Amino acid sequence: MFFRDVSFGPHEAELRFRLIHFLEARNPNTKELIGQEMLLIDEEGTVIQGFITAGRVGMYKLTSGSVYKLSNFFGSRSKVQFWVADHRATISFSWNSDLKVLENHPVPILEDRFRFHSYEEFQANCDRRVDLYDYVGHMKLVNGQTITDHTALDEVDIAEKRHLCVHVQTHDEPVMKLYLWDNAASEFCQKFISYGRTPTVLLVTTVNPKHLGGTLALASMASSRVFMDTDVQPTKDYLAWLSSNLDIANKFTAEVVTKPEPVTLEELYSYIKQETAKVAWFE
Repeated sequence: MFFRDVSFGPHEAELRFRLIHFLEARNPNTKELIGQEMLLIDEEGTVIQGFITAGRVGMYKLTSGSVYKLSNFFGSRSKVQFWVADHRATISFSWNSDLKVLENHPVPILEDRFRFHSYEEFQANCDRRVDLYDYVGHMKLVNGQTITDHTALDEVDIAEKRHLCVHVQTHDEPVMKLYLWDNAASEFCQKFISYGRTPTVLLVTTVNPKHLGGTLALASMASSRVFMDTDVQPTKDYLAWLSSNLDIANKFTAEVVTKPEPVTLEELYSYIKQETAKVAWFE
């Protein structure tokens, strides 16, 4: 049975899939465990959500990237907000669900599948709280710092605030602010530092488009994952494009330079007298 055949109701058929990702789902107010949410992909490349109720969490050994076969499950309706897959059914584990790891599965299954949106598409779905799509682009600023070979992150400050802000751009589209929270912020720091050089390409999954201060911004969710430069094929492809379009990579626009800096009238007059100074934006 393939994911495209999954309908609402009980099923005894066998599914074969790769576990892309899983996380704990908790009540945002009480922090009480609701269950485990999963993202699964089958042999046809179809992605679907999975769910294990709180009472069954821990009964199954889950490892991201592993291939499994599952029999006896229930096709339930996906939650009405923040969908992370096109399929509107969720594979819910039942009392008699049987999950086994498949070693050396003869049919190759994709490692992952992404759903990217452009600036215009994010704008059209802003504040609607429906599908959560993925973002890929290049970084302009990280917490107000320009991306250079010497960019350093303040890990302590980010850990205390549990968030950071990245100015991002896809190709030559408008620049956006991307806010990373909690686990996504931590994962960003770990990957950024582990590269040993300053990465430039950023991919964040399942982001929520919002209007903040009258402008479009993206925010990570609990389900968000972070990838950079050579982590996955889409970041490799974008890095190759960026290497061939350095004029866009090195271009700075007024929308990007938003870090507030105190300036005296004397410094302002000195700036205006510079031949290279063209337009200054102040708020």
